[in-house]
Order: sequence, then structure tokens, then C-alpha cells
Amino acid sequence: MVREYVVYVRRASPLWRGFLLPAGGVDRVIYRSVVLPWLLFLGALLALVAPAAPSMAQANDPAIDKAVAYIRSQQQADGSFAGFGPGSTADAVFALAAANVNVAEVQTGGQSAISYIRSQAKDAGNDTGVAAKFVIALLQAGQSPITPDGINLIQEVERGYNAQTARYGNDVTAHAYAMIALNAAGQPSARRGEVVDALKKLQLPDGGWSFDGTPASGSDTNTTSVVIQALVAVGDKSEALTRAIAYLRSQQNTDAGFPFSQTSQFGNASDANSTALSLQALLAAGEDLASYTREGRTIRDRLLAFQNPSGAFRYQDTQLEDNALATYQAVPALAGKTLPLEGILIALPAAPEASTPGAAAPTAAAPSASPAPAAGGVPARLPNTGVSDVVPALLLVVLLLFLAGLTLKRQRA
Repeated sequence: MVREYVVYVRRASPLWRGFLLPAGGVDRVIYRSVVLPWLLFLGALLALVAPAAPSMAQANDPAIDKAVAYIRSQQQADGSFAGFGPGSTADAVFALAAANVNVAEVQTGGQSAISYIRSQAKDAGNDTGVAAKFVIALLQAGQSPITPDGINLIQEVERGYNAQTARYGNDVTAHAYAMIALNAAGQPSARRGEVVDALKKLQLPDGGWSFDGTPASGSDTNTTSVVIQALVAVGDKSEALTRAIAYLRSQQNTDAGFPFSQTSQFGNASDANSTALSLQALLAAGEDLASYTREGRTIRDRLLAFQNPSGAFRYQDTQLEDNALATYQAVPALAGKTLPLEGILIALPAAPEASTPGAAAPTAAAPSASPAPAAGGVPARLPNTGVSDVVPALLLVVLLLFLAGLTLKRQRA
């Protein structure tokens, strides 16, 4: 019996193009087990020797450590996390993954967030936004988006597509999360143009987006921040992105934080959720964060000011109680992490009876248990392959990649 693996990788990545992907520019390919371990090993080695992407957070950041400890305390007996439904568990996974925590090992009564998400997969198709967040959460945790009982969450996201509107789900946030999830999963982009156009058509005159896509609701920073990350993920650098960034800048308060909206009926005071999401969006867009400093305080400084002694974050300064969702959303921003903007590389066991490289992508019947990710887990973004100070090590990696390529060629022969 030949064991094979399906490797998902974004074809635009200069590191993997030509090494993992055959000619033709496909998004996924099956490799025999004799080749894949070498490829994963080399990828992990390159991740170690390549320069790390700049991060706002320092190693063992006390604020992040305290927040993670609080998040752990919010896990329920079924593996979920306290919040506003299944989507909040995905938010908790985003936070734990951003803090480099092994999500599968965070358990209460033997249940993890991974097992909880899988248990909810059968109903995920009823809410495209939740299904998309589940896909992102599983990928960030290094897990397959196909459950043990054969539910393919990527397909559940696709089920939410409306051909008449070219939109996913019933609101703007669901549409944006779907774009991010499918991009992270390396899905074909045949309809990408129309999907992006549909999103841009919902942009309001002030440059932002409303949660339901209607002008009556008015733009808000939360929806706009997720949309910005979706546009960056699919490589859209149009005027819509420029206007969206300008909208966020216009919403910033003098204390360096962000409100839900300057025109909200509930007031325009800065809150932790909006500040965190806005910071994530600005990070994704590559903005000069120093230009957002107000009275000597950075956005990160303002976000940290919302943290309570418990490690949790409060929603606003006038609401002092611990807020689980605010904490989930604060951690990735503090760690300098965005939602995934590139394809995520994972190894998925495919049907064992298949034996031809380049065969079809895994079906719902494929086993879902993923081999342990190399180098401590699956990165939220593919490694940066710029020049580093460890030139000899890089030369060795290039040589090994060349040898692996020859091996792969012989396997296809």
C-alpha cells in the first residue's frame, strides 16, 4: 500500500513554486511518502535559517502570556471557549495559534477546540462565516479541514456562495472570512475576480464597509478591518484598499485607539476589539504604524491599556469586567499577527489506494488526522525567503532542494 499526501500551497509563493508544485500551476498535488518527508524537512530547515518576519511582540511577552492563561481558563468541558457561539471558539484558536500555543494540547476533560470544531462541522454549512472561521482555525492549528467523519469544511464554505450576487454568506464579514479561508486553503481562483468585485461594490463613500453591506448601517472599523485583510490576502491593491486604510485612519481617536465607529449611536470611545482588529488590518496592509502614534502612544500601547490584572481585556474603560472576546481578538494584534494572508502548508493523508502523482484532491472520504507539523507547528504565513546572514546554511538548503527535485523527477518517471 502506497502512502500519499496532499500538499496545499499557494502557488504564488516563490519558495515552493518549482519545488513542490509541478508544471501547470496547480494549487495542490499528491506526493509519495518517500519524497514528502524530505520536502517537509527542507521547508522546516529553511524556516529556521531564513530571517524571521518582524514582530511587534517580544519572546515571552508577559502581557500575551497572561492573556493566554486567561483564555485557557475560558475553555468549556466540550472543548469550546466562552463567547457568542461557535465562532468565538475559532477566535480563541486564532489567539492561541498567534501565541504559538499547540491548540490540540489545550484541553478540558480530554476535549480540545479541535475536537469541538469537528463536532460542530455538520452544522457549519448553515453559517458561511462560521464555516470559514473553522477552516482558518483548523489550518492555523495545523489540522485538516476535513473531519474524521468526512465533512469537508472547505466545501461547506463553498456551499455558501450565491452565484447571483457573487457573494459568500449573508453579510460582509462572512464574505471576507470566506475569501481569507479559501485563499489559505489554496483553493482555485476561477471566480476570484467576481468575488472581489462584489466586495468592492459594497464599499461606502467614506471608504469603509458596514456589517450588512447597506449604507443605512454605516461603515464600522470591525467589518472594514476584516475586509482589508481579505483584499490583501487575494492580492488586491486597488483604490478600494487605499480608501479603506484612509477610513481606518479617520476613525482613530486621540488616545491612539479605535472605536466601532465615530458615528455609532453607542458613542465613539475606543474599545479593545476595534483597536485590535484595526491594528491587525494596518499590519496586513503594511502601514507605517509610527504614523498612527498619538500623543506619544502607539496603537499597541492603547490596546495594552485595556488589559486587566487577570490577564483578560476589558471591552472599554467604562466597562471594567473581563471580556473573553476582547481578549481573543487582542492577542493576535499584540503578537503582530494577522489573519492568514498566504496559503498554509499542511500535509493531509489522502486515500491510500491512489498511487499516481497529480491525482485529484482529497475527497470527503480521506482520513483527516494530519502528521505532526515540522518545527513546532504550521506557520500562519509561509516563510520569508529573503537573504540572511547564514549564507552557508542557505546554500546547503538549495543543494538539498535540488537533490529532492531530482528524486521527485525519478519518482514520476
